[in-house]
Amino acid sequence: MVGEVQFPTNRRSTVNPDSSDLTTHAPAIEAEMARIAASIEPEEFTSLVGEAGFAVLRAAMTIAKADSITIWLADSANEHLVVTQTEPDRNFVGFKLPIGEGLVGLCYASEQRLCENQVYQNQDHSKRVDEEFSQISYAMLATPFYLAGTLRGVLSCVQLKESIDAPDPSGFTARTMNRVGRLSIALERLVTHRLLVRALGLEL
Repeated sequence: MVGEVQFPTNRRSTVNPDSSDLTTHAPAIEAEMARIAASIEPEEFTSLVGEAGFAVLRAAMTIAKADSITIWLADSANEHLVVTQTEPDRNFVGFKLPIGEGLVGLCYASEQRLCENQVYQNQDHSKRVDEEFSQISYAMLATPFYLAGTLRGVLSCVQLKESIDAPDPSGFTARTMNRVGRLSIALERLVTHRLLVRALGLEL
């Protein structure tokens, strides 16, 4: 069962919703947002995405001409990147990848966007996903994913080959990577806004 992010209900916010009061409490709000963003578990993330977030993911997938798009979130132990959202195959949700493994792990560790074609020939590409789902990844792009300014995971897109002998797909370009990166930022802002709305119910 997908969980929801839980916030204490026995405390009332001392912040009034006028701009001067919010400005006064801005440092405390930012600190609380960072704490909440860092504590979100992968299974809690879905409740924050909503239909608007799914629309952003589908738009990114269309722009990239990708066969799949995935959000990987680091678990609390910072040992695995866990699939929290994916299109179109929801059976992929919950899949875990050791945090330092593969191009997704490299993107997370370096906080740099990656764009790689013919990844099946790249020795840094993890074969775990391909082996688990009997597929051949041809191209991958990955961009760091943040919540409230805190690095929490990776958004990745993949193009697949039907077989080793099948024609290569079109692949990804740097332009596509940057466009998907901007949509990742839009998703971050959407989810961060929802976190902020909930966090304003906390005592500061």
